[in-house]
Amino acid sequence: MQKKNLKRMTLILYNSYDKNRWHEAHKRAIARAAPICYAFDCNLAIMEFPCKKEDILSIETTIGNSGEYLRKLVEKNRFLIIDKYLPQLGIPIIATSKPDKKKAITPMDVVDLLTKKPCGILVGLGRHGLPKDIVKMGEYHLDITGKGVSLETCTAIASIPAVISTYINTTFGYQQ
Repeated sequence: MQKKNLKRMTLILYNSYDKNRWHEAHKRAIARAAPICYAFDCNLAIMEFPCKKEDILSIETTIGNSGEYLRKLVEKNRFLIIDKYLPQLGIPIIATSKPDKKKAITPMDVVDLLTKKPCGILVGLGRHGLPKDIVKMGEYHLDITGKGVSLETCTAIASIPAVISTYINTTFGYQQ
C-alpha cells in the first residue's frame, strides 16, 4: 500500500485465547494471515501472544507456501510481536461487526486515513473477540461487511486487507 504515498496498514491479531501457552490455534492464525498481508502489502503484528521471534520462525505449516510469506514479512521487518498497541502503528481501528455508531467508519474512510497516517486494524482471535478495554482504545470501528455480518476470524483476516486494497486500487486507478 505504499503507492500514491499511502501510509502502511498493519493487520494486528489480538490473542484472546490462552495468554500463557503457545497453541496450535495461534500458529495457524499467523500462518493464515501472513500470505494475506504479503499479498496485499500490509504489515502483520501479533499482540499479547505467548511467543518469541524464534517460535514464529519455527512454525511448520502447509499454509502460505510452507511459511514462505511469513519468513518474507519477518525478513522485511514487516512482522511485529507486541504486548500493547504502539504509537508507530498509527490510528487504532477495531474490526467489529457491531461498531459504535460514533466511531464507525467504512473501508473507504480507511483509505482516506491511509493517505495521512498509518493505521493498525485489530482483529480478535477466538470466539470472545476483542476485550472491552481494547475496543475502547480504538479511535474507529470498522465493519468490513458494512452490514453487521459477523465473520469467522480467518474470513475477517482475509477480507479486511482485500476489501481495503480493492478500494485503494479503484480510487487510485491501479492494480497491485
